[in-house]
Amino acid sequence: MARSRLRLHFVGGVDPRLKREVIAFGRWLREWYTFAVPFDIRLVNQDELIDFDDQPCALRWWQSDLGSEPVTGELAVGTFPSQMQQLGPTWAYPTVIAAIGRLVKYYFQAVQNSPLREDYAEAWGDKLLDAYVDDLTPPPPYPGAKLRDPDDE
Repeated sequence: MARSRLRLHFVGGVDPRLKREVIAFGRWLREWYTFAVPFDIRLVNQDELIDFDDQPCALRWWQSDLGSEPVTGELAVGTFPSQMQQLGPTWAYPTVIAAIGRLVKYYFQAVQNSPLREDYAEAWGDKLLDAYVDDLTPPPPYPGAKLRDPDDE
């Protein structure tokens, strides 16, 4: 199997419980999807990020020249420990996994030169979360796309 072009980065002391789950989710994503253009996902141990318009946000992404530079997505996960304590794992983990799903959808929209639709990314991220949690086939990255067959590994 060719090396996946999906890379996970943990910045600034991300909670080890979350790190373990995200690594498992990353493996699952690589089993189902082909990442033709490099894709870096950074989980940042901060409560919020500052977007390129100087506004606070929890999720941001950018791309340079497609193909030569990776598409990069960042997700603020600094509140994960308090969410675990206050709301429990059935809320804290899915929140992060669904947000990563939104980053993945933004990636596929970008590499397909499709209009970037936040509503599509949100709905798709929720479907991806459901497939991961329920051990089902995930949604295709875009209409007409074929998924990898994890049994072919």
